Amino acid sequence: MSLALAQLETAELGTEPPVEPGKTGLVALIQELDGQRQAGADVTLGAAIEQPDARMHGAAILLMALPECIPLPIPSFGAILGVPLIGVSAHLAFYGESATLPSKARNIRLPPRMIELMSRYLIGPLGYAERLSRQRVSILASRERLVGVACLLMAILLLLPIPLMNVPPSTALVFLSWGLVQRDGLFIGIGMGIATGVVLSLMAIADLLASLFS
Repeated sequence: MSLALAQLETAELGTEPPVEPGKTGLVALIQELDGQRQAGADVTLGAAIEQPDARMHGAAILLMALPECIPLPIPSFGAILGVPLIGVSAHLAFYGESATLPSKARNIRLPPRMIELMSRYLIGPLGYAERLSRQRVSILASRERLVGVACLLMAILLLLPIPLMNVPPSTALVFLSWGLVQRDGLFIGIGMGIATGVVLSLMAIADLLASLFS
């Protein structure tokens, strides 16, 4: 009865109802992680992605790429999560989503500040993205190893000290991993397009620099 009254009140106010405890999805996951942070618990990557029917590699890549993709008021976590991001992407490329993440990757501690600010700034946009997502374009959604190869390339570029180049590859990573988690081939296709654009742009810049100094 209380839940029905709460839903009626939120409908009358024209606001979105809160995510129910136990509800699946990245929004609920981030809220749960923030609750663990507030309780003073260390949050590891393995604990964060252990969900029923979860695509663990996709969820891990998404959590590590989001802070670099969206301009949050936080320092770059590339030095902390860059190498694990490459490791998880490579593991996905070789073994697909059916394999369990290695213990070293599962034991990575997620920075509390990152969890706090993701909870504060990303709940709304991610909730909207979840409402847009559905299982579709299965020919892309099922190509897990191909997604892993693209994620690996973007993760390597993200780790390189290239000025002003964090956002494009991290955006590609977010779209690719989001599509993998949601089994949404449309998002994977957009991520592949962004990744292709990043590579072509870097090749064009390299060619331009080579012609200037030759």
